[in-house]
Amino acid sequence: MIGQLKVKNYRSLADVTVSFDVLTVLVGLNGSGKSNLVDVLRFVSEALTHGLDSAVIKRHGMSALRRWSGKGRPYDVEIGLSVSGNGTLAADYQFTLGSELRGGYRVKSERCEVRDLSGQSSKLISKFETLNGEWGASPLETAPALQQTALALPLLTGLEPFRQVYDLLTSMSFYNIVPNDLTEPQKPANVHPLTERGDNLASLLRELRRSHSTVSKELESALNSVMSDVLGYQVAQVGGYLVTKLRHTGAGKDQQPLFELSQESDGTLRMLGILSALYQTPPRGLIALEEPELTIHPGAMSLLWEEILEATRRRDGQMQVVLTTHSPDLLDMCEADQIRVVEKINGITHVGPVAEDQKQIIQQKLFAPGQLLQAQGLIRRADCCARDISANGDASARRRSVECKP
Repeated sequence: MIGQLKVKNYRSLADVTVSFDVLTVLVGLNGSGKSNLVDVLRFVSEALTHGLDSAVIKRHGMSALRRWSGKGRPYDVEIGLSVSGNGTLAADYQFTLGSELRGGYRVKSERCEVRDLSGQSSKLISKFETLNGEWGASPLETAPALQQTALALPLLTGLEPFRQVYDLLTSMSFYNIVPNDLTEPQKPANVHPLTERGDNLASLLRELRRSHSTVSKELESALNSVMSDVLGYQVAQVGGYLVTKLRHTGAGKDQQPLFELSQESDGTLRMLGILSALYQTPPRGLIALEEPELTIHPGAMSLLWEEILEATRRRDGQMQVVLTTHSPDLLDMCEADQIRVVEKINGITHVGPVAEDQKQIIQQKLFAPGQLLQAQGLIRRADCCARDISANGDASARRRSVECKP
């Protein structure tokens, strides 16, 4: 589980610290930096899984990834995460990337400390540190050679503590389901995890039916709870392709017509994609959903929200969900402590919990979060605003600080 993220100079994120719960909801105006915040997690996962070079190139190079510094010295990108697993392990992982000539980069430093929480007190069990391509502290007598354009953590996965940290940081999936991507027949593909755009959905659903029948039935029950007309799914092989169909209620008891996904509505397809992401087996450690409300009827949002909550409960707190949203209807179902307010001031993104006065209003059930969003906007907590004033001397931040004082 990701407990905290600290990031400096990643795109619009100058200096941000964010705590994450089992369910965390990011809300803010368009362009405020919600997607940048989620992309930090994606960047870490991809850098560890596919290599740092691949992750940097995918984001169009270091100059596009780091925060713009004008004519001054290029900023270093710093990312740190606090993670925990199964209640017995906790770790802090951090690395810093520096810019080189002609758009290059290098790993300036990287460190990881792993602690055992199974006893009465936290105990350091292993750590490593690198500095400018050299080992500062290594858990191995013969340390592997380092490359300045690659992270060291993947080299240490043969050691159990670092394997657990690696698994926690790479078991993250990010979804922005586009209905049109699900309508065509799909070629057989890897069954896990569900890809970002769902282009292996048919393979995943077929594998659930074959090897995880209980989960498959739970998914069908979830589909029926949010879309009462949908009874289940079927995956058939047609030539070299897999075709997914949904079973619907019919006019008679024995009539349950099957429709291919090309015949389904955008909202139905998006709901199918989101629920499949939540029910995939084995579960992902973290699932990020970008604006799940898109193309979904507002009346169905409460049902989808219940399924998201159930998914986190069913995984015993071992699966986190991070949402970005603009939906007042979805926010109305949130607890105040689940919300992180994201805003951009003078081109810099700031993130914080809901202001104390608004939090009290929500907890006293005078207004729901979505109602506050529409009435006056959700405001970050006062101490977050105070830091903005100190750092930027910004008039809008100063105004917000006055507004959100309890």
